Amino acid sequence: MRMSASDIRAVRVFRSVVEHGGFSGAQLALAMSQSTISFQITALEQRLGFSLCQRGRRGFELTDRGRAVYDYSHSLTSALSSFEQQLGELRLRATGTLRIGIVDSTVTDSVLGIDDVIDQFVRKASEVDLRVTIGSPEQLIADIAKDGIDCAISPRIKLLPGYSQTEFHHEMNSLYCSERHPLFPKKIVTKADVEAAVVVVRPYANKTELQHIPNAKVGAYASNIEAQAMYILSGHYIGYLPDHMAAIFREKNRLKALLIPEAQIRSPFVIISPKHKKASLSQRIFLQELRKRIAAGVSNEAKPAVASKKDKT
Repeated sequence: MRMSASDIRAVRVFRSVVEHGGFSGAQLALAMSQSTISFQITALEQRLGFSLCQRGRRGFELTDRGRAVYDYSHSLTSALSSFEQQLGELRLRATGTLRIGIVDSTVTDSVLGIDDVIDQFVRKASEVDLRVTIGSPEQLIADIAKDGIDCAISPRIKLLPGYSQTEFHHEMNSLYCSERHPLFPKKIVTKADVEAAVVVVRPYANKTELQHIPNAKVGAYASNIEAQAMYILSGHYIGYLPDHMAAIFREKNRLKALLIPEAQIRSPFVIISPKHKKASLSQRIFLQELRKRIAAGVSNEAKPAVASKKDKT
């Protein structure tokens, strides 16, 4: 089957329907009516000669062949994006699509300043379709592996061969308990007190998070930082959080830092990318702006947690 321009448009519509779990979600993302989306999917099915999905009262569900078409379509959209980027580079202009993955809960990191990086990138590469995905380090690596994103910004983790990690930033993490926890009112908190408490950890960082409290009792696993904060704020667990994120709650006297500074962790941040894939012009511009942001420094950088009067009372 030879692909026409209309076939490619229909494939993009089909991908959006799959990624949004049905026609309703895709309708908003594509700014199309359900009847138009249905027409595109039906036309693609007729061209292929088989059904891609079941739709009706039972909801949206892919057929086996539909799942295969969706999986195969990754290479098509990636090739088209790469082609657009290469043409742009010949004209010395950044074009196409740039897909960046970022670990969750970084928006409060004023030094990283992702919002300012995006601002500068859009000013310099206005023709690029920038797409930002938020996820855990494991999710971001999986997205790179299936060509769902071009690169990721994440804490350093153990990688399989085929990926590069370039360190560019670090984040300070401290051990916290909430106002509801028995340790909160204690004036002096010892290592023994901490190791007697129940700890919540992130699976990808549990060895790092337990390095200062090796005998602590792990009672819960959080898939990401926001979930970890919820566990800690409940009052049943203690755990690590980035200082820039915890600062919001410390100012309201809802969190207290424990064992400062001996239990603090300096977490390296890295740019993860596949070794086999050359960075596009748009990717190079984005990462250049990211490094410029870090190098410049920010006067209102989130200070590492210190044992304040609130933490001692």
